[in-house]
Amino acid sequence: MFKILIRFLGSRKLSIGLLIVTSAYFIFLTTLWFLNMRPPRPFMVWFPVLVLIIFFLANVIVSLFTRRYAYTANILFHAAFIIVAVGVGVSLLYRFEGTAVLTEGDVFWGEKGDYINYSTARGIPIIRVIKKALVGDSKDNFDRLAPKLSFKLDKIIPEYWGEKLHFTRLDGEIRYPAETLADQGAIRLNGGLTINGARIRHSGFGFAPEILLEDIKSGAIRRHTAVMRLFPPGSEDYIELGSYKIYMQVFSDPITGKGRLWNRSMNLVNPIFRVKVTWLDHPIYEGVLKKGEMVRLGATNISLTGVKYWLAIEIVKDPGETIVIIGLITMATGLLLRLFQREST
Repeated sequence: MFKILIRFLGSRKLSIGLLIVTSAYFIFLTTLWFLNMRPPRPFMVWFPVLVLIIFFLANVIVSLFTRRYAYTANILFHAAFIIVAVGVGVSLLYRFEGTAVLTEGDVFWGEKGDYINYSTARGIPIIRVIKKALVGDSKDNFDRLAPKLSFKLDKIIPEYWGEKLHFTRLDGEIRYPAETLADQGAIRLNGGLTINGARIRHSGFGFAPEILLEDIKSGAIRRHTAVMRLFPPGSEDYIELGSYKIYMQVFSDPITGKGRLWNRSMNLVNPIFRVKVTWLDHPIYEGVLKKGEMVRLGATNISLTGVKYWLAIEIVKDPGETIVIIGLITMATGLLLRLFQREST
């Protein structure tokens, strides 16, 4: 039984099978990335990777002792397993993921405060423990692991299929770096833009009402752009102002009919706001406000002066990806050479 197991672990069939399974799993992960989806649990990503690495290493070690490497193809094929394993390890240790939310005209400087969240320690607990031992706590290593980039989000361009909620285009036009604005690019859902080794794409979109707050007693005026989940039009979200909660809906291209308010299209044409205000959870105001109209809350006048678009921008830097790609290319090259040599003999 033991000899059968050793023979299986060092067999060419296992090598080819592992290559096929790894390729299929790589395609699966690529598809998830392309669709901007993530598995429900992290172990659904890293557990298969660990299993594959264990079998890869077993196949390589057994092959080293049971085969004579007469062909370069064998060396390439089995060395590729180690390269892939190294690439995965580098990704686990040094991968950076961060998300920033910007409205049109905002500047992203790449500082810690510019991210709404970031992570450099993903995966199963033992990997996080190893990573902490090698590179320290992720927050303490932000300056070392985070990509060095900055840009200005000039404009967000959404285009729809007719009047339906089907995007035909959703781009964020940027200029970078923020210090010089010398280069131009576009942030898209499926990526396509890389700056200083970091992939940039957007993962969220919505409306950001521009709010004007005026203190009646002092006359002080404060402007605020509130990033809210108000897309698609008619969705409701709220902000808090002291003991007040302001619930809001944005109708981007409004028309009235049959006693109700609805949208002609998804575009921002002449937006109006349906507002409901509560004080300590007791309703005190409900109505429809046009741009510039005002509602008074205690000693503060509030008016909605406009609407901007916002984008949630995902920034990923993974130095292990290139190593993994090199490993997969090496693996495929070795497999092709092995098959070619087999046919020749």
